[in-house]
Parts: sequence; C-alpha cells; structure tokens
Amino acid sequence: MKVSLNWLKEFVDIELGADDLAHQLTMLGLEIESVERPGAGVKNIVVGKILDIAPHPDADKLVVCKTDIGASEPLQIVCGATNMKPGDIVPTAVIGAILPGGFEIGRRKMRGIESQGMMCSSKELGLGSDHDGLMILPPDFTVGADAVPLLGLDDAIFEIEVTPNRGDWAGMIGVARELSAYFRRPLRLPESTIVEHGAPVEDLTSITIDAPDLCSRYVARVATGIKPASTPPWMARRILQAGQRLVNPVVDITNYVLLETAHPLHAFDLDKLAGEKIIVRRARSGEALKTIDGEVRTLQDDMLVIADAASPVAVAGIMGGLESEVGESTTRILIESAWFNPSSIRQTARALSMNSEASQRFQRGADPEMAVYSCDRVAQLLHEICGADIAPGRIDLYPAPSPPIEITLRYARTNGLLGAVIPSDTQKSILERLAFTALQSDGTGCTVRVPGWRHDATREVDLIEEIARFYGYDEIPATVPRVRKTEAVFAPEELKTRALRRYLVSLGLTELMNLTFSSPEEMRRAGLTRESQNMVMLENPLSENASAMRASLIPNLLNTASLNCRRGSKRVNAFELGHIYLPNGDDVLPIEQARLGIVLSGTCQSEHWAGESAQVDFYDCKGILENIFDSVRLKPAFTKFGSDVFLEGHSAAVTIDKTVVAWFGKVRSEILERFDIAQDVYVAEVQLDSILCRKSEPTVFSPMSAFPPSLRDLAVLVDGAVTAQSIVECAKAAGGKFLQDVRLFDVYAGKQVPAGKKSVALNLVFQSHDRTLTDKDTQKAWGHILKALEEKCGATLR
Repeated sequence: MKVSLNWLKEFVDIELGADDLAHQLTMLGLEIESVERPGAGVKNIVVGKILDIAPHPDADKLVVCKTDIGASEPLQIVCGATNMKPGDIVPTAVIGAILPGGFEIGRRKMRGIESQGMMCSSKELGLGSDHDGLMILPPDFTVGADAVPLLGLDDAIFEIEVTPNRGDWAGMIGVARELSAYFRRPLRLPESTIVEHGAPVEDLTSITIDAPDLCSRYVARVATGIKPASTPPWMARRILQAGQRLVNPVVDITNYVLLETAHPLHAFDLDKLAGEKIIVRRARSGEALKTIDGEVRTLQDDMLVIADAASPVAVAGIMGGLESEVGESTTRILIESAWFNPSSIRQTARALSMNSEASQRFQRGADPEMAVYSCDRVAQLLHEICGADIAPGRIDLYPAPSPPIEITLRYARTNGLLGAVIPSDTQKSILERLAFTALQSDGTGCTVRVPGWRHDATREVDLIEEIARFYGYDEIPATVPRVRKTEAVFAPEELKTRALRRYLVSLGLTELMNLTFSSPEEMRRAGLTRESQNMVMLENPLSENASAMRASLIPNLLNTASLNCRRGSKRVNAFELGHIYLPNGDDVLPIEQARLGIVLSGTCQSEHWAGESAQVDFYDCKGILENIFDSVRLKPAFTKFGSDVFLEGHSAAVTIDKTVVAWFGKVRSEILERFDIAQDVYVAEVQLDSILCRKSEPTVFSPMSAFPPSLRDLAVLVDGAVTAQSIVECAKAAGGKFLQDVRLFDVYAGKQVPAGKKSVALNLVFQSHDRTLTDKDTQKAWGHILKALEEKCGATLR
C-alpha cells in the first residue's frame, strides 16, 4: 500500500516531516518499507499561460508558443503538442529547470527557432503515462507560481506493509484514522453529498442475493447521462502515486475511492446487463467468464459470482467481466459496493490464480458499514467529473447484519500482561480515541463496542495490544520474568535425539533446518517416483514447490547441496534431523516418522597448504553411519540396495535384525544435473524411529590384556558376488575364543586373479587374557577360519 503524505494531510493535520512520520507509523505497527520522494531534485517548474500559438516556419509538426510565466516578457517555446489552445494553463520548465530523472532544460534551437524552455506533459513530470499532449492545469492556478507543490512533486510516498489482520490500513482513511487517534486531532472525511435526479433507482435495476452466507451486504446506485471526460490531474496523480494505472474516468473514480476507503467497488455498464438486474449467486459448475484481463475463467460451483439475468458478469470481489466492462460509449452504470466473505474470496482467488487489488482487500476483511459511504462517494465524483445524473435512492440489501462485538477489559489485566502501570483513565481514553465505544465503565474495567472496521479485535488481549501500541512500547519498562530454576526433563527418545545431534556435530557435520513442505514434482526430480505418489497434499499450499508434506529428506538435502555449490561453498558436510509425513487414510492424521538425513560432497578436509585433500566417497558415508550405530550401541549389517536415486553398485542398505533402517549411496549423475550440481554427492537417510526405540546392548567394560597379541594374515579367493562382510562374519564365527578382531585390509581383482574371482585379505588379531599365545594356538584357530571360509563362502587359499 502506497500512501501519499500530501493526501494524508487532507484527512488529518500532520506537522511531522516524512522521516519522523515514517518512524512514528512504524511504532504504531504500520511497517514502512520505503519512503519515496517523486519530486526530489525537481526545480524551476512554474505555472505558465499560453498567450499565442503560431506554426513553425520550417516544421509542419511543430508550433511556436508565447507563454507567460509572470516575467516581464513571455517565453518563446517550440512545442510539438497539439492539444493546447491560447489561454490554457500549463506546467512550464524554464531554462535551468530539472525534471524527474535529472533531465536539465537548456536553451536550444529547434529547426532554427530558439526555444526558451519546455511546456511539459504529465509523463515528463512523472505524473502519468500521457506523452501525446501537454498537461492542462486548472484555470485558477496563478501564473508564475511554483508548480512543484501545486503538482504534488513535493510529496513523500510511504510504502506500507499491510498486515493480514488490518485491512483498514489498505486505505487512506484507515491510516489517517490511526494518526488522528495518536495525535488527538480531528479526522476529516470527504463529503459524499449527492445531487439526485431522474427516475428512482428501483425503476432502473434490481438486486437479488441468493448466497447471503457469501455476500451479507450489497449496495448499489445507478448513474445515467455519463459524459465524455478526462480524469482530473489531481486524481490521476494520486492513482499513479499509489502504483495503479489509469483506465478511464469511471474506472479511475472507483479505483480512487478504493484507495481512499480501502473498500473495493465495481462499475457495470447497465446497458450490457441482461434484464438490467444483478443476481449474487454461486457459480454453476462448468460456467465460464471472460474477465477484463482477457482470460477465460472456468468457474466451480463453490465460487461466488455476480450475474445478470443470463450469465455471470463478474467474479465476485475479484474481477469484472469483459462483456459488462465500462467503455467510452457507456452512458449508464451500476455502482457496486458490497461485502463478501473473506474465506470465499481467498479460496476463489487462489483457485483461479487471480490476485487483484479488490481481492487483496476483501480477503483481509472489509467493513460492511463502509459499503454505503464508498458507494455514495463514487456517485458524487461521477456527478462532479463526468456530469452524471444520480438516480434517487440506493439499493441496500443487508439480509443478516452482523451483531456488534462487545469486549470487556480489566485494567489490572492490562498492567499484569504488559508489566507496566497504565492508569485506568489512560486505558479507556486510548480505546475511545480508536473508536471503541465505551458501553459501561467503572474503576476495575470497561466494556466497549468494537467498530466495524476492526474485525481483528475479538478478545480482551486484542484491546490490551491496542493500549500497548498507543501508550508506546518504548514507555513499557523492560523486565525479566521471575522464573524458578528447574531441572529439564526430557522423554527417553528426545534424550537420545539430543545426544545424536551432539555426536553428529562432533563428527564435523553442520545441522540443517529445512521446511517440511515439498511437492510430487520435487520428489520425482530427486528420483523418488514411488514416494511422490504417496504424499500428504495441502489444501492451501504456499507455492507449487510446497504443495505437499515431504515424504523424504533427500530432496531438501540435494537442494541444500545445490545452493552451497552454486554459491561457491563446494565442501558440504551436513545433516538434518526432521520428520516425514505419509498418508494414513481419509480423515485420519498422517503418519509422522522421524528421519536423519546426511549429505556429503566435495573434499574430506578443508584446503591446506600441505597438500590436496581427497574427495569424499562411498566409504566416508558408510563410516559415518557405522559411527552413528556404534554410538547407540547397535550392530548393523550392510546389504545391497537398489534405488533410482543411487548409482548402481554404489549404494547399500543398513539392516538391524534383518529390518532395513537406513539407505545411502552416490547420487546418480542425471539427478545431479536436475539440481544443477557439478560434483559427486553422497546422501543417506535413516529411520530414527527404528533406532531410538530399540533397546541398545549394554556397555560392558573389558580390561586390556597384559599379554601381547598375535597377528596373522589370511588371503583367499572367492567369487566376485561374495561380499566382504559375509567373509568377515564367517571368520569371526569360526575364530574361537582367542580371536579378538578381524580387519579387512585388501580386496583385489586383476591379472593375477581368475576372471569372476577376487582376492580378499584379512588381518586376524589373536590375544589371550591369561597367557601368551603360541604359534600352535594361532595356527589352529587360523585353520578353523580357513576351513569355514572354504565351506561357507567357497573360498580357496591364495
């Protein structure tokens, strides 16, 4: 919402400068995003009067004007415009003038004729888009006067972030009302005095509301005898400063009143309405409407439309239809000013992907009482600007008026909640200045009636917030609440999660925190096609990429890796502890599962002058998982795992008691291309629920042996399909009581090994706690291990 300071001063007296006022508005809760000064640097623009117009002797499209600027002699100005005549008042830039954008006016010759300045169009002054003709000023402007303030070029424009709960701030009156209450100065509202003429409005049209739950009030007036006109410069300037475009005088008037009151309006060409009537109803499934933006909208039966006797003519509260649009030939119009259900407008706008000035305001909640004033205001301006005749009376259908909201405030509750001592009279005074009507009051509290535009105030705490705003947050002392020190108590699973988080950080990983939203397309992009078909979809998604609850952590991990790589941080070592959500049938809450995600990419260590660091690989990822399971005292097994996410032969699953609890591997290159990643990435996903809920093996202390270990090596040939893990497990099972450890130290397949075979070398550690082992002891155990490998793994001694 853009707010003009000069316009604001028409509603309430303001003495503060733009910067001080911006600060004060921010302290009142109206966040100021920026302050623009459209005429900054503009100077030497004066009011001129054209005395004479003569053709240029050497140019058919130029004329030579004599323009009076209040000096001793008129200026000779060469001009290419054709819309002016002698006697017209125009903005004139003299020699040395500076226009918006820093353009400086100098003395120059045009086809041999000296031009001593420039008469300006609205576009050249930054006040409009019209560049075809000069800007014609009102005839009562004083010749020679400084045109900068007269044209509003000395204005300041505030960009206000309107919060969703304060729809009244989306209009000048709403902002002025706040300042009027704060500065304790009267609020001046524009008059809406109407001169009525002709047949009564009931003879010209009729209104029917068939959906009172979606439209609780509909106000209409009829204007006839619309005459050709142009939008007045003062109105055009304010519309453009607000960031809207000019259309035609009738539409510009409705837009102007929208900016003024925050209440959306619409003008229908009455002659284009079948039956000259309006019916407010739900759309019929499959109905279509071509809106004024040229798009054909297919409507659903839960959408509210404005229809005539034949078909829809507008999507209620959002956008009008092209067929009933006001144009140059329009002579009779129906002015619509209504109240529509915010939820209905929000759902329809989202379903049709339509975001208009009207829908933004209606979905925040409009004021039903403002409907009458804004309708009359449009009628008044149509009469003044377009010479319209306003039909006597108005149609005002209000089938179910909302009862006023009444709230009781306890003064002591205000002081207790804010931690300040605010006198009772001050609290009551603040509420009354904000138009909360006191119905009853005593020394302990008061009951107030909420004004119609404050639909956000429904509870006592809302009144306390208003008191805090106007009393001043900086006047409320900062206090530290007295809290009794207690011992934090967590559930067992939470204790394990916190310990796991600390352990992962100790491994050098950085914790990530991503949104829990995703989309089927995002899951498919990560190769998770099956998961994309089993997601919890959101009814009101934030965006296309956040249309569902995530079913895996992997897409977020890849997005994080992509973002870091694109920004030059190519070493990624991170983890995320989060949840995924799976459908659980209709009308049942989704299944929520705790997951751990790990992503690795780039080098193992940071760059160092001593040498290059190796790139992370499959075994770095596997090692982290082994450490994790070891930290929770679980013994995992690693098995083959196939997935569209991982490169074949570079992935594995982790099982405990033959149940898969994790999977990891190297991400396929085609998936990395989709995420714009140009380096290898390894990811892992762990089902935490399957781990944290398991009973861990107790930690048992084992004293170190005082006797030396005996080390033996064993190298065997096995089929290429035999896993190293099965060989290690077989050796441990057959090694006997003296075998303390089995370490795999070499796997080889090459020229010295038969095709289809591989060599696996193990380092065997034997040790006793009561004596030094002899060669006979270790050789016997070594033989048992070899025999077991031959029988169970098909191994042969190499």
